Parts: sequence; C-alpha cells; structure tokens
Amino acid sequence: MSNTSSGKGWGWRFRLATAGAAVGLMSATLMTGAAGPAATSASAASKYTFVLIPGLTVDPFYITMHNGAAVEAAKLGVTLKWVGTTTWSTPLQIPVVNSVLASKPSALLIAPTDLHALFKPMDAYYTAGIPVVSVDTTLSNQSILTAAISSDNYQGGALAADTIAKLAHDKGQVAVINTVKGVSTTDLRQAGFLAEMKKYPNMQVVASDYDNDLLTQAEAISRSLILSHPNLVGIFGTNLYSAQGAGQGVAAAKEKGKIYVAGYDAEPAEITLLRQGVINILVIQNPAAEGALAVQDAYWALTGDKSMIKKSVLLPNVVATTANMNEPSVSKYFYSSTLKG
Repeated sequence: MSNTSSGKGWGWRFRLATAGAAVGLMSATLMTGAAGPAATSASAASKYTFVLIPGLTVDPFYITMHNGAAVEAAKLGVTLKWVGTTTWSTPLQIPVVNSVLASKPSALLIAPTDLHALFKPMDAYYTAGIPVVSVDTTLSNQSILTAAISSDNYQGGALAADTIAKLAHDKGQVAVINTVKGVSTTDLRQAGFLAEMKKYPNMQVVASDYDNDLLTQAEAISRSLILSHPNLVGIFGTNLYSAQGAGQGVAAAKEKGKIYVAGYDAEPAEITLLRQGVINILVIQNPAAEGALAVQDAYWALTGDKSMIKKSVLLPNVVATTANMNEPSVSKYFYSSTLKG
C-alpha cells in the first residue's frame, strides 16, 4: 500500500504507541518531556496546553490515539489534556467543546461526532485564534481546520470488499451494516465497500442497513439477512458493534465459515472474535500515529513551522484475517486497553 501522507518531513513522523483504557468523563494531564524536532526549547513549549477530545473516552481506538499523542506531547514538552464523554453523542460532545474553550487551551485536537453540528462550536476556537486539528472524524466544512488527520476510510472499505471477495471466490451476495448516517468515517467505509464491490460481476450487494451503533440491533439485522438471502457470503460491519453483532448473528445461525464477516479496528473484543473465526477480517487503523501527527501539527502551527503542516492526511490501513493475525507485521497494530501517559 502506498502512503498517501508521504512528503517533506513526514518519514520520521509515523510512530506507534501502546494503547489503553479510560473510564467515565475524564481529564488526564500529561507531564512535560524533552524538546521535539522543532527549534523551540522545552521550557518555551511548556507554556502550551493541548486538549484532545475523542469521540468517546472508553474506546480502545481513541485510547490508542491518546497514547500516541501523549508520547509526542512529552517529546515536545507540551501539556496534553484528555477530556470527553463515555458515549458517542453529539449533544454531549458540544457542551464539552464549549467548556474547554473557556479554559483557553493553546490548541484543540478533536474527533467531531457529527459532520455539521460541531462546526459552530469548533469555529469559536478558530475565531479565538486557537489551532484546531480534527482526528479520525472531521467536518464537512474544513475551512477552520489547521489540519485533518484520519485513516483512509474509503480505502478501508475497499479492502474489506476485496478480502471478502477473495475468501468467497468472487461470487455470492454481500451486505453492509453501518452505524448511523452522518459520521464521516463510517460513511466513507460504506462508500468504499460499495464502489469496490462493483468490480465483482458475480457478486451482489443485497442490503445496506443501519444499527444505530447497537450491537443487539446489528445481530438482529444479520439474522434477518441470513434468513432472507440464502446466497449470502459476506457482511461488512463498519465499526466494532456492527461487526461484533454481525459475527454473533452468523455464529448463532451456524453459518460460521460460510458467511465471512469483515469489521473495522482491532479492539481486544474484536481480536478475540477474529481468533475464534466469528469475525474473519479486520481493517485496522493507526490511531497512535493520528494522535502523534495531530500534536505535531498543532505545535508547528504555534511555533511558526506551518510549512511542515499537511492540510489533509489519510493514513493507510492494514488487513488482519484469522489466518495472518499472529504475524508480527499485523499484530503490532492491535489496540489495547490501558491509558498511558
């Protein structure tokens, strides 16, 4: 896979960090460390406070992102705060964003929970002259962003389609179970999957459903799909609950090994299901690198090194299957559940 974010000064930027677990509404401050690659000294950088607001604090994906950001923050000598809620909720995230603004942070790093609704709260930072970097998810109007960093979700959806097609020998029916409409990442995953499936003339997409980010609903949808489509060979769940629910539905119907389930991310629960063959495919992101890049971009924006900032970055994904999951080149990308820093 080619790296779409390659370019001046970027080779050294891709570093992985270990991941971890957060509980409840939380704010964790990281200690300062040694100066980073920019010329500013650690003592000068220590005046900077960055706030990272994830989609939710208890998800190992975002915890891994936090840990990558923490490593970079310590290296650059800035303070990083972690603030958010335990559920994915736009009505809950907006007050958090508004509250953080009152503390006058040096920069905001955020995974907005909605393409449109978070624009106004985030625009208040832009108006105040505070750099704003989106991570993972983003806004439809990115004019206020210093940078937007995400994995290549469209490419990830295409990888899921190609891997299901390979396992199913390029024939049969497939379906998508998505979360909710209006989330930039999962919408792109679905779009990439649907577009890629058009390359397989002997395969047919029979459904694109939404589970409202509920595992039980995803399982119910998968059971219904299995009953109504006897030639079903694959289901793509665009996030943790979608894939886990689909896998449980397939296992309950005793179709494991006949209907291939593709999911996204590499959270501990998913890795267990991948090992068991309940999920057969995982498209894995690099959230630690996203967090590190976000800290670097915010730092450069504040220290005058704006030429180092790439406005939009899409990091490539890695595919894990039950067959290759123990290979070090794959397993090193798995998320864990311990908040560090």
